[in-house]
Amino acid sequence: MKASHLLILLKEARLSPEQLAKKSGISNMTIRRWMKKPPNADISRIYSRTLEYAVYELIGEGILTIESVAVKEILRKNEVAPFRAIIRSLGLSSDFLTASKNSDEGRLILGLSQIGASDVRRAQVGDSLDKISKFKRLSKEWSSRIATLLKIIRSKRIASIEKLVAYGALFYLLCPFDLVPDYLSVVGYLDDFSVLGLAASHFLGNQEL
Repeated sequence: MKASHLLILLKEARLSPEQLAKKSGISNMTIRRWMKKPPNADISRIYSRTLEYAVYELIGEGILTIESVAVKEILRKNEVAPFRAIIRSLGLSSDFLTASKNSDEGRLILGLSQIGASDVRRAQVGDSLDKISKFKRLSKEWSSRIATLLKIIRSKRIASIEKLVAYGALFYLLCPFDLVPDYLSVVGYLDDFSVLGLAASHFLGNQEL
């Protein structure tokens, strides 16, 4: 991570050095010292990891989005994101990990609805429909699953609250740091494909489609 990335983070998150210090656990004096360094100066890997965690927290709180320049720059070389950091950045509550009463499928549906409950994430899906549609080219099954979910979120006959699972699945598709990293070629999209299938199946039989 470079000092310039820190400046981008502060600007896009609209945080003061003091606020970032509180969020990251790094001292205010250390952050201010980095701000005075040349833009290309390296930040120690130890501190970089701490700042990466802070970025995940800011995403989870809706302060940063997945399209943020700060997010793309700071997390670009982070090959394996911590599982709990991903859970937090997706907006999932602690209930997602502890809800033992639900089946695995039920827990995932709950998780997708929690992701889709965010106004910020639904807006990002709405702004990225062209990008989402490009995934249809991967195969007929990809196209079918995505088409079903897009039909759900566009439907005027389905209540907004009933669309949350569809929004959650489509946001997960957009998310660059999901449970199986997308940079792993075809394998990296296996979890996205499964999530889309689970969400599409959730709506099968809905007469309002």
